[in-house]
Amino acid sequence: MRRAFLIGWLISSIYVGVAEPAKDVTFDSKAHSVSFTAVSTECGLDIDLEFLFVGPNSDRTYESLFTTLAPVSEIADALDKALIPRGKTIDISRCRFWNVGNEVEITPSISDFIRVDNSNSVFPPIIYTGGERDSNGMAKASINMPAAFFALYNCPQSLLQFDDMLEQSPTYGRFKPRKKIPKGTKVRFTVKWKGHADHKSVTLKLSSTNLLSSVESLKKLSQDAKIEALCEFAPDMTVKCAKNIANVLSMIDSPRIKINGMKKGQPYYKAFLPKEEWRERKERLTQPPEVRFNSDPSSLTVTEIIEDWSDPDTLDPKLNPIEKKFKSYKEAAKEILRIAERPKTIFLYANSELQLKYIFDLVSELDNQSFNIYIFTE
Repeated sequence: MRRAFLIGWLISSIYVGVAEPAKDVTFDSKAHSVSFTAVSTECGLDIDLEFLFVGPNSDRTYESLFTTLAPVSEIADALDKALIPRGKTIDISRCRFWNVGNEVEITPSISDFIRVDNSNSVFPPIIYTGGERDSNGMAKASINMPAAFFALYNCPQSLLQFDDMLEQSPTYGRFKPRKKIPKGTKVRFTVKWKGHADHKSVTLKLSSTNLLSSVESLKKLSQDAKIEALCEFAPDMTVKCAKNIANVLSMIDSPRIKINGMKKGQPYYKAFLPKEEWRERKERLTQPPEVRFNSDPSSLTVTEIIEDWSDPDTLDPKLNPIEKKFKSYKEAAKEILRIAERPKTIFLYANSELQLKYIFDLVSELDNQSFNIYIFTE
């Protein structure tokens, strides 16, 4: 009888074929939706969550509510096939501090599973940034730790993100599990995009006369979509004017109007808003090069601050400035880069009436380097 059953199974397999297991990740390009299964890690009600979903190979399951059953690469591929456009992740080296992307909806709602520690807080919208990609377009979350599919802080590799500026350390402790989910519990989730873009990228061309009209234009555009604005300062603008403009931009910088990135050859707009206490060398944590535009702004003075820790009776070093003058920006740039290699910061000092074109010329000489630049008026 057993032999007859086996022969019958073999014959039916030949003619019918053995059914393959259903694929976990599914997508619908018309509905712009992707469904996947996530498995509870049972990380405990008091855990400080940093992730909602991580991949099955992640080393951070202890601070994630779920792991995905499928690799992150499969889900990323499905999101592309569902025709959900990729946005952009943060990139500190490019001064892009806001994530950008279209809003998506997750069902069942994430509020069923996690809570904001402050009971008065609400969840920001969820956006699809697409996460960082390698040269082949592979999602870095599928090949690098923490294998984040949805990080609750601004993690560049994470495919999904909250539409907010959430740095890792300040965010730590903000999100908690809402309820206990037994380990191994499977939940089917769906990510869906509504099908039309809800954000727009623009270049904000700024001059000494168009600030108010530019801001009004941004506000008008933001009524219909979220705006990512790249600032482009006119080269004939003065440092004083740029500082005034930067103050206004900092007041409207928000998830609705994101002042993001920097134009090639120009500094980030917040470079014009350094902390005034940094003028005092003893108040700094590190000593970046001090670069001054001379009365003839085509020449520069570069000051290196040497820290002398030889005195055992004091907790503070003696600061010894060494000045060098340069007739060209190209020569000065070599010295600036040498000194700035460790602090990754440069302090520029300029007359308030100096035109920005001189600063742009210097920044262009440093263009391939990633440094924080701050501009002080004298």
